[in-house]
Amino acid sequence: MVAKPENWLAAWLSRLEKRADAWAMRRLSPEQCAEAGALDTELKRNWQLWLGAYLLFSGTGAVVLQFFAPQIGWTRSLVIVNLLCIGILGVVMSAWYGYGKYTGARGRKNYAIFLGMLFAGGLVGSIVASIDIGQPLTAMSAKKIGMIFAVVAALGAALVVVIATIAYARTRQVAQRMALLQAEADRERLTRQSVQAELKLLQAQVEPHFLFNTLANLRFLVQTQSPLALSMLDHLIHYLRTALPEIRAESSTVGREIELARAYLEILRIRMGGALEISAEVPQDLAGHVFPPLVVLTLVENAIKHGIAPVGRGRISVRASSADDRLRVVVEDDGRGLIEPIGQGVGLGNVRERLRAIYGESARMELSGRVDGGAIAAIEMPL
Repeated sequence: MVAKPENWLAAWLSRLEKRADAWAMRRLSPEQCAEAGALDTELKRNWQLWLGAYLLFSGTGAVVLQFFAPQIGWTRSLVIVNLLCIGILGVVMSAWYGYGKYTGARGRKNYAIFLGMLFAGGLVGSIVASIDIGQPLTAMSAKKIGMIFAVVAALGAALVVVIATIAYARTRQVAQRMALLQAEADRERLTRQSVQAELKLLQAQVEPHFLFNTLANLRFLVQTQSPLALSMLDHLIHYLRTALPEIRAESSTVGREIELARAYLEILRIRMGGALEISAEVPQDLAGHVFPPLVVLTLVENAIKHGIAPVGRGRISVRASSADDRLRVVVEDDGRGLIEPIGQGVGLGNVRERLRAIYGESARMELSGRVDGGAIAAIEMPL
């Protein structure tokens, strides 16, 4: 089966475009490739408008050239103007994407090379044109050569001004973009530090209250010679050993965070007289994955405060899983549930801001109700 001409042409153009893209990617920076891709998309989207503008410009140029030099003829005028247009486009594109070559000492050298090539091209073009119209080379007088050089000099000066202007504008644009990116990076760093400070302040506010209540319970168990006193003391020691390094740490792991939550919940289970059931699970392959410190504990404290405490008993499950290169950590309780607009407090708001500061839009925290009562707080982030 013979391919249709338009299909063959489309395939050939597609191969040509892929080769051009590969050539550009080897020579342009990622930012320049992105700009070239945006320009390519714009040209394809409005190709009729761009083609019409090009034909209008080249046609007008041919009319002007024919007016001043009618002996050239319309065909040659069109060819000359189109070659001139392609050359100007090449110069503009070179200046736009290779603006670094036209700044500083390297730029002065390239300007000299450009002007030299322009004068050489003008001279060669004049010789070819004389031969083409049947004139001997001896017919080229000094005056004619001087005129040619004057025209080339004027054209070269105009192109140098265009190139220099584009290079200057692009240099300023890139400098402003880099300054904006640096300012954005500084802002994100300050936001991250602010969120970190707020989290530590929140933890500093929660810890004394939790410790005082736990020590009061421990004192009561010791006074009553309860066998649970030693168990609570062991869980408190384990909790403090796990929690104290977290307060100043910039990062932690999934396993360490869930272990901290387990130690916290074990203490609360004893304080509640066994009315709290707990489950804390983390797969071995996820235990060492980097995770923000004290985030899981904040979700657990929220579940205790809003879910379990109002009911007086219940069950809390803390677990981690992964799917599609995403890590998911869930804190689930069967307590009172979402019967009031919670989730907008300092603790959960701090967790959201901290995830956004560290991971941007690639991480999120969701709070939802359970069908059988209770609530589910889930954090998702890339592995």
